[in-house]
Amino acid sequence: MGRSAFTLAALASITIAAPAFAKGHVARVSIEAARATALERAPGKVIHEEMEKEKGRWIYSFEIRPDGERRKIVKEVNIDADTGVVVGVDTERE
Repeated sequence: MGRSAFTLAALASITIAAPAFAKGHVARVSIEAARATALERAPGKVIHEEMEKEKGRWIYSFEIRPDGERRKIVKEVNIDADTGVVVGVDTERE
């Protein structure tokens, strides 16, 4: 592995282990834990994830294509970034 590839791999591992934050907010719940909770609610493949402020609280928002889904349906699962509680599950069309 070349030096630049090794450096890139090392930086990627540091980024993955770092706490999630957005616009100065550091979440108490890791994105990995929130993702696991979201996938328990809506098993499938995560196609988009982000942390955002919504209705006065910081949430992780996961768009998940449910296992076996043949139509263009996506489940949006929102997890409170500080408590890990599921605060919403919606079904959307892509």
